[in-house]
Amino acid sequence: MSRTMTDTLTVYLNEIGKHPLLTKEDEIRLSNQIREGQEASKQMEASDYRDLDELQKLERRVKRSDRAKEKFILGNLRLVVSVAKKYPVAGSLELEDLIQEGNVGLEHAVQKFDGRKGFKFSTYGTFWIRQAINRLIDQHSNLIRIPADTHSALRRQLREADSTSPDLSSEMNRIHALTQVTSLDGPVITDEDKNLHSVIASPDRSPDDFVQDWHETETIHKALKRLPSKTQAMLKYRFGFDDGIERTFREIGDLLDVSAESARRTVAKAISQLAAEPALID
Repeated sequence: MSRTMTDTLTVYLNEIGKHPLLTKEDEIRLSNQIREGQEASKQMEASDYRDLDELQKLERRVKRSDRAKEKFILGNLRLVVSVAKKYPVAGSLELEDLIQEGNVGLEHAVQKFDGRKGFKFSTYGTFWIRQAINRLIDQHSNLIRIPADTHSALRRQLREADSTSPDLSSEMNRIHALTQVTSLDGPVITDEDKNLHSVIASPDRSPDDFVQDWHETETIHKALKRLPSKTQAMLKYRFGFDDGIERTFREIGDLLDVSAESARRTVAKAISQLAAEPALID
């Protein structure tokens, strides 16, 4: 981690440390206010109120809910940092990335938490924080993207393989192999000389590609010669046959002193005509 990022994290930790931790009573009270605000918001969206006074009461509940949610989140930001620090940081991710994503999970947990059920928020919130962080790591850990639930199942089997079972299931073994970074110099098959680099298609154009391009170009020119010169020009401008620039019908009209609609109709008619008649190929 760079010094700049370390300094940024230090400032962040100092800021969140200024917010007091919540007691169990605080959690119950704030969760009740958040829930009341959510219900009031639904009533407002459904226009489920009798008069202006009742609407104003609903608006006050929503505002109080927003303040309660903010206080709840601020009081648990240190929980996110505590959870995020337990993850190894690798690849393109930084600890700040894990904390930021963990905060998203925290916000979701605060919205869903019901203090009346007697659970302490730290246990409930940790689940959602971990889920958010795991999702972020899954998205950045592999070159091949796989569904989150599949990645979770793979991660679970990898953990179990360390202690109870030496092997993964056939499906998970295949997915695990596909998501691993492999050197191009590595052998395709163990104890053989052929490596991955030798079987990857070359990005260079082959002689066959050049022949195919030449053949297509010749076919297009022969087909265009069967059309009036002005129509030829419209098609060349439209599809960029000469300079690679594809022009709009308005641009074609300006170049050939016709309306855009006339150019469009002429091009469409020419394409239909060429499609209906076989191209001249010597």
